[in-house]
Amino acid sequence: MAANPKDIHEPSYVLRTGAAGATRLHLLHHLFGPISRQMLLEAGIAPGMRVLDLGCGIGTVSCWMASQVGPDGAVVSVDLNADQLAVARTEAEALDVKNTITFLERSASDTGLPSESFDIVFCRFLLCHLVDPLAALKEMHRVLKSGGAIVCQDVDLATTCSLPDSDAVNRSAQVAIEAGKKIGADYRFGRRLHSELLKLGFTSVAPRFDQPVHLSGPEKHFWEYTFSEAAPGIIKAGAINQPEADELCRLLHQVTLDPGTVIAQHGSFSCLAVKP
Repeated sequence: MAANPKDIHEPSYVLRTGAAGATRLHLLHHLFGPISRQMLLEAGIAPGMRVLDLGCGIGTVSCWMASQVGPDGAVVSVDLNADQLAVARTEAEALDVKNTITFLERSASDTGLPSESFDIVFCRFLLCHLVDPLAALKEMHRVLKSGGAIVCQDVDLATTCSLPDSDAVNRSAQVAIEAGKKIGADYRFGRRLHSELLKLGFTSVAPRFDQPVHLSGPEKHFWEYTFSEAAPGIIKAGAINQPEADELCRLLHQVTLDPGTVIAQHGSFSCLAVKP
């Protein structure tokens, strides 16, 4: 049986949740959703399957998965944050897939779900926020059927950059990584993903790297929005003080508005793998 969510320590998540974070999360899905969909299709998602979205957030991928498995399939969507799940349920209802999805408020490392009960397990930008990401990976291995596929996307914040080079972009990524270390999160976990999957015994591990790059448009603001949301948590962790954070936010906005500067958002290290 899964532990009561009230008894579980919150993951090291410094970003806004629920309706307050929905705008940034929709933009994130716009940037990285095509990768998620492509990898899930490569994993063989199909009508009638039972699939798990771990750390589902506001449910954007869960809803797409529901459209793929259809009424004869099932999506189980797990998140520890009740505010995220509230938005996810609203999204599922709006897209008329709520009957296909079961939302559960549980820990990623203690879902309480039956062993070997899913055809595909998916997570995106979850492991980097967890104090014990390996426990979550072990849980994914446990609930996945033999022959089933795991699809994981995760980040390396150190890949965030601009062209021409910007001290503000470089510094903001650096202090975010430092804050992560202080609170037990690894915002470069993506670089370790393939190795950890191999250690757990997954086979056919297929890694890839993707990095959205923009010269203009709303997508160009993604890192600026992300850092602005994370700034209170970064300050609380002691990686930076309030005046420094305010100045970095101002400079990031200035750089992002520069029509001659390219912003390369953080890269996504992803893996598709199979449980023997």
